[in-house]
Amino acid sequence: MKKLLIINGSARKNGVCAEVIMQVKPYFAECEIVEYNTYNLAAAPCIACNYCEQHDGCSNHDLDVFFEDFEDADYIAVFTPVYNGFYPAPLKSIIDRFQRYYSARFCRGANPPIAKKRNVGLVVVSGSNARQNADYMSNILKQCLEMLNGELKARYYIPGTDSNNYTFNITELEKFVHQIKR
Repeated sequence: MKKLLIINGSARKNGVCAEVIMQVKPYFAECEIVEYNTYNLAAAPCIACNYCEQHDGCSNHDLDVFFEDFEDADYIAVFTPVYNGFYPAPLKSIIDRFQRYYSARFCRGANPPIAKKRNVGLVVVSGSNARQNADYMSNILKQCLEMLNGELKARYYIPGTDSNNYTFNITELEKFVHQIKR
């Protein structure tokens, strides 16, 4: 059975990200779905201790289970709001903790550091029209995941959430799902 890893970067339990997640899940009914909210994970930031340069993993074990699911996933879907032009801090902490994989590749010679190839999708929601920020966030995630055997295949951007002036586009949603699955 294939596995979908959902990473929710929003603090709002009933916000737009949560709503889109609920819309996406039925399209992956044939998959095992594992969902993490980055605020609940409360990931410690990377402290550049260099442990991962010599050892597999991280000196901090707070994300061990998350990284097992991350490595095992066939599909990864990231849902995030824009905070001050970028990812919210809890999601950024997880991205920074990918350092363990970069060290595996560049210090210990594991290439690729994650054997399984994965397809990734990114949903960005913003209070105003922040497409330039969403593009930047997408490019950063693409760059981060390429070295981890992940390919950013799909994007879905939803602006106007602060004023409730947004709509869900079923065509864009289905395109997003199709692109992740191919």
